[in-house]
Amino acid sequence: MSHPSTSPTVPTRARQRLQWPPTVHGAIAALCAVVIGTACAPDAWRPDSRYDAFLDLVQDRCGNLEVGGRRIGANLIQGPDSYFLDLTSRYFHRQISAENYAGALAGSFASDPGSPAITCILSVPRGTDPMPMPPALLQ
Repeated sequence: MSHPSTSPTVPTRARQRLQWPPTVHGAIAALCAVVIGTACAPDAWRPDSRYDAFLDLVQDRCGNLEVGGRRIGANLIQGPDSYFLDLTSRYFHRQISAENYAGALAGSFASDPGSPAITCILSVPRGTDPMPMPPALLQ
C-alpha cells in the first residue's frame, strides 16, 4: 500500500530566468554612469582653485559658527563633510540658488535657513563664474 506523499509537488518545468540582450545591459550601464556623473558637483572630478579660495574665505569668516551644532570650519570643511562640500560647490557654481542652498543646508543639519552661520556663508562673495545659471533656472 502506498502512502500519500507529504512533500510539495515540484513543477515539471523549472522557472526560467528572463534573459536580456547584451545591448540592454550596456544601455543600463551607460545610463547609470551618466546619472552618477551629472549628480556630482563640478569640482568633484577635477581641482577648482576658485572654489578652494571660496572655501578659504568661508573658513576665515564663518569657521567658528555652527550649523545645527556642527562647526563650519572644524566639522564641515576640515572634517570634511562631503555633503556640505558638494552642496556648497553647487551653490558656488550657481547650480542652485541661495534660497535652495540655505534650505538644503538647514534641512540636512537641523538648523534654520536664516541662522547666523548660513547667513555668513551666503554673505561671502562667490566671484564670477564663467557659466552662471540663467535666473529662470534658479527657482
